[in-house]
Order: sequence, then structure tokens, then C-alpha cells
Amino acid sequence: MKYGILMHRTTMNLGDDIQSYASAQFLPQIDYLVERENIDSFQSEGNEPVGVIMSAWWMWQKWNWPPAACIIPKLISMHVNNYTIYRKASPITTEWLEGVGGDYFRAYGPIGCRDQTTLDFFKERGLDSYFSGCITLTLPKQKVTPDAGTYVCFVDLKPSLEKAAREWLKDSGLEIRVMTHACDYRKSDATIEERMAVVEKRLTEYQNAKFVVTRRLHVSLPCLAMETPVLAIVDMKDTGNITRWAPYYEWVHNVSEKDFTSGRVDFDYHNPPENKKDYLATREALTAQIRQFIDETKDCTLPLEQLKKTPFTEEEAHNWQHALMHWTLDTWLHKNRGLLEDRNKHKKKAAALEKTMDKEIKKTREENIRLTEKNRLLEEKVQQLEKKVSQWEQASFVDWMKLHRGK
Repeated sequence: MKYGILMHRTTMNLGDDIQSYASAQFLPQIDYLVERENIDSFQSEGNEPVGVIMSAWWMWQKWNWPPAACIIPKLISMHVNNYTIYRKASPITTEWLEGVGGDYFRAYGPIGCRDQTTLDFFKERGLDSYFSGCITLTLPKQKVTPDAGTYVCFVDLKPSLEKAAREWLKDSGLEIRVMTHACDYRKSDATIEERMAVVEKRLTEYQNAKFVVTRRLHVSLPCLAMETPVLAIVDMKDTGNITRWAPYYEWVHNVSEKDFTSGRVDFDYHNPPENKKDYLATREALTAQIRQFIDETKDCTLPLEQLKKTPFTEEEAHNWQHALMHWTLDTWLHKNRGLLEDRNKHKKKAAALEKTMDKEIKKTREENIRLTEKNRLLEEKVQQLEKKVSQWEQASFVDWMKLHRGK
């Protein structure tokens, strides 16, 4: 059997590559790179079967499901999140699980789900599924470096949280390393080896930190796997966090953003508490399931026709995909048109308001000019009156002097 590693080629989140790195550790060899967003277009040499661990975030372009027929999948550590058009994703929510898309899951199931939300999503639609946990829980420990235990990592903290964290650690004597999982491979020609080297370097930094403070799931879970103390600052009132962090939030030492910024932190930075052990059973089961998949396939020489489990033909899959894509584009365009209409309405209202304001401003300016001219005329009259009064006063004084001299 040949093997492929699942990649998000244009990712902007190092967490995607960390998941790929975790998958790679199980593979006897990497023969192919499989692009997650175009998994239906993957082609192997001579249409040979390719084993792929399907652990990933699925997926921006859901109309490209199901995968190419030559892929022999291990459906495990899968996460589904139905972002809407407002997050620049398609309007597809459950449509990709209907027809051929659902048949694929039924053929290769059960589905190992990365989190509780994904498990609920599949079960509600009658698909055989279970909680497998995230593949990053299986990461191995990295090498020990000379600076081990001398620093702490802040990973993707908001400015307010970083400020509070610096204040919290001001007397600790620890070096503070500020890091991010933000990256940009959209226009990168970095090789898989180069990208995996970046991941390994970052994991080594986490491994050797005295402890790590983060809001990132794919920082917290690798720290659990490598036994690095980690403190997760997560606001579980946020819908995005709820969908991704269940049940992991209770598996790590955690604190809310409000409590952290207020100084209510139950975490001794001098002697960081060991991570909880809740993850161990999931790590062991997940590792065993993936190893079983590799053991069952690595010496397999059967042709694709004997390994393929799906009931539909490639032509039927393509027809179904085209129909889903047309539906998606039609729905997407309608939504975009609606958004455009709303935007144009707001523009018209803004233009009308601006026109009204311009009229009022012009009217006010004209009134100011009129009042200014009126004030100028009044000032001239006042000056004239003041001059006449002065002349009268002078004339009266002269008459008075003449009168008294006559006497």
C-alpha cells in the first residue's frame, strides 16, 4: 500500500500542519501529498490505492467531497464546522452528507470525531460515529534543549491578555516568548519537509517551556501529549470555542478571560501543576486504531477494485458533485445578491442623508453669512451713534463753557 499525507496547501494556521505532522508519524512512508480542499481531484500513479488518515478540519469547499476513488481512508479525528457565507464559506451545511456524500461515510465508517460537536452532527444524521479525539494528542515528545524550563510561551494571546500575563509573571524571572500560529502559505512554494521542520521546531519550543499560556486548541492538545504544563485562556461563551473545545476544555487547566485579566489565576508559575490525565485513554485508543489501520494495509497488494467499498461509480460521484456545486453557486449567488441589495439600500440611505446634511450645511452657512452681514451693519450703526453722541457731548461742553465765561 502507498500512503498519502493530508495537507491544507494554502493554510494560514500552523495548527493544520501540526495535524499533518501528527499523522505523518504513523505512516511507513509518504508517497503522496493529498490536498484537503481538492481531495476529489487527487490522482495516484496508475490509479493505485493510497491510504490516508483523514484527520483534519472539514472543509471550506465541501462540494469537493467525496474523496477520489483511489483513496483508502481512515475516518478518524475529523472535525466539521458549518461556517456560513459571512465567514467566506459556502452555504453548504448538511447537503454534502446527502446522496453520494453520505454513502461515502456509510461505506468507510464508523467516523472518528475530533470533538463532541462533530459527533453530535454526524449522529443526528444517522451516520455511525464515535468520539476518537484529536490526532495531536498522539504527538511524541521532542528533544530536550539546553534552555529547557527557563522560559514561558505566550501563544496568540489578545493584547489585553498578554498585558495581564506579563504583569502576572513580572517577578518570575522567566523569559517570555511571544508566539503565533498565524502563518501564510497561500503563495508559498515551501516543501513538505520545510513545513514539517517548522512544526517540529515549534513543538520543540513548547516541549521545553516551563509552561505555555494560550487560547489555541492546537497548542493545548500538543502540550498535553508532550506533558508540558499548559494554561488555556478560553471564553466558553463564544460559540466558536464551544464547537471545538468540548470536551477538551475540562481536560486542561483553564481560566476565563475575565478571571485572568482580573488576576484570579489558580496556577503556580513557580511550580506549574502537571496536566490532567483525562486525555490518556483517548490518546491510547486513538494510537491503537491508527496503528491497526496501518498494520492492515501496509502489506496489502490488492488492486483498487477489491479495496474500494463505495457503492457508486466515479461517474455517479462526479454527477452528484456537479449538482451540489450548481446548487451551491446558485444559493451562494442569491445570498450575495441579497447582501448586495442590502448594501445598496444602505448606500442609498447614506447618500440621501448626506444630501440632506449638505442642504442643512448650505442653509446654515447662508444663515451665518446673513447674520454676519447684519452684525456688520449693526456695528456700523452703533459706531455712527457713538460718533453722534460724542459730537453732541463735545458741543454741549462748548456751549457750557461759553455760558460760564459770559457770566
